[in-house]
Amino acid sequence: MKKLIIALTLLSIIACKDNEVKKEEPSLIEAVQNVNKLNKAADSMKEYEKQTEKLKKIKPVSNEVFKQVLTEELGNLKRSSFNAGNASMAGLSSSDATYGDSNDKNVKISIFDGAGESGSALIAITHMSIAMDTESIEGTKTKKTEVINGVRSITENDTNPDSYKRSSITFIYNDRYQVSLEGNKMPLEELKTYIQKLNFSKLP
Repeated sequence: MKKLIIALTLLSIIACKDNEVKKEEPSLIEAVQNVNKLNKAADSMKEYEKQTEKLKKIKPVSNEVFKQVLTEELGNLKRSSFNAGNASMAGLSSSDATYGDSNDKNVKISIFDGAGESGSALIAITHMSIAMDTESIEGTKTKKTEVINGVRSITENDTNPDSYKRSSITFIYNDRYQVSLEGNKMPLEELKTYIQKLNFSKLP
């Protein structure tokens, strides 16, 4: 588990940089903030360790269960595609579906089951990332951690009209499932409304 924590820490550091290369050295305040973020993430990871061990022993859900969650309609949007089992080669149980309207507005929803060896490792990484209080702004793009409907999430929002107002939300449901929503031609605030339209009651 120590090796896993070290690996997750390195991955989190890389992710938080958002592929941005800075020429100047970080200031003392930035360095302290980064250390505090990593400490908070490490503490969160330690608390989540028991859940990770529990997930390793659970059997992943079937594709049929995912299909009952990603139903034919999502609010006013209709499902245009559905896929399940694409990540089975990596030992992951997953599914995704895309919903859209006649104006090319669409939402893609992806669900990964954290059960099993591979699934529990994926959820651990996501959990650690979400635990960190981060915010970055690059032009019209904003990425940060925030609380949505009482759940900590990682959000991204691009207000550039040329990018069709893309947005995304990633969170963990029931300490087990990684859920991601990606909106096209949809601002973040509108994308948030579709979370409540998802029926997670079929997920064990």
